[in-house]
Amino acid sequence: MNQPERPMPGDRTARKPYRTFRTTGKKWLQGLGAGALMCALVTGCGSSDDASPAKPTPTVTVTATVTATPAAMTSQVDKVLGAATGAAERHGYRVSAHDASDKDAAPGDDWKVCFEKVTFAAVDYGAVAADAPCPRTDGRPIPWPPMPRAVGGTYAHAVDAVGKVTSGEITVKASYKDEDVDDSSSTDGTYDDWKVCFQSPSAGTRVVGDRDVTLWLTEDGCPAATGTYKDRTNDPDYTPPAQADAGSGGTSGGSSAGSSGTGGGAGTTCEIVSNAGNCYDAGQFCRNSDVGSSTHAANGRMIYCRDEGSRNRWNY
Repeated sequence: MNQPERPMPGDRTARKPYRTFRTTGKKWLQGLGAGALMCALVTGCGSSDDASPAKPTPTVTVTATVTATPAAMTSQVDKVLGAATGAAERHGYRVSAHDASDKDAAPGDDWKVCFEKVTFAAVDYGAVAADAPCPRTDGRPIPWPPMPRAVGGTYAHAVDAVGKVTSGEITVKASYKDEDVDDSSSTDGTYDDWKVCFQSPSAGTRVVGDRDVTLWLTEDGCPAATGTYKDRTNDPDYTPPAQADAGSGGTSGGSSAGSSGTGGGAGTTCEIVSNAGNCYDAGQFCRNSDVGSSTHAANGRMIYCRDEGSRNRWNY
């Protein structure tokens, strides 16, 4: 096989590359390119000394917060606070409560709900004590109602009016000392048409809570004050005016006139007198201690204290 001529030393003729080297080099470069590509795709190739380390890929964690929307709830105004709180919690609300008046008391479960403020997930109740009326706006004073005027009207009307401002007990008494009123019969209609003469507390008084009320009744005709008698002769201390003696004229008539006179007057002898210091007369009540005794009346006649059943009376 013919070999190409090698240039001699000092020959300046242009050197030509060997044909076999050029052909072999081209195929080697093509193979090198394909291999490098495969290496890069599969292993990353290259030594650990002159290749940059791969940077870690950051991991992103996404947390989703799901907030439950409370269920719709009907208004709890006028409900008992304990029940309203339970209803709100069952619907998924956070619950708080405060005193709805101008005070700062701690609400109890038995208080009444006056106001409610509902937000997305919470409700705040403004409440007052169970027997108190709600203020006009949250944080204002409680508008306690005034006691109505019962005097001058019937007992039935008074019970209706008083019952609108208080649930307290209503007690009835007699306006006159000699008139009987049985409190145990006050609810059976016995006194519905009787007249109210006095009341306590008086009309216009602020009724705080369930305040008790007392009414003084009479069947007709109110006295000026309690503790008096409808029939004045029923008063043990009452002394009627002196009556003219029915005796005949002359000396005996003069003597009778002299011994009569008014209670405590000249010529009148009263062995027993009333607590007020007056002579008794027939028909008046007498004391238990005087039963069986006798005395001259204001008109000079002798009278006797006798037990007549329910009351003691002076009689001839």
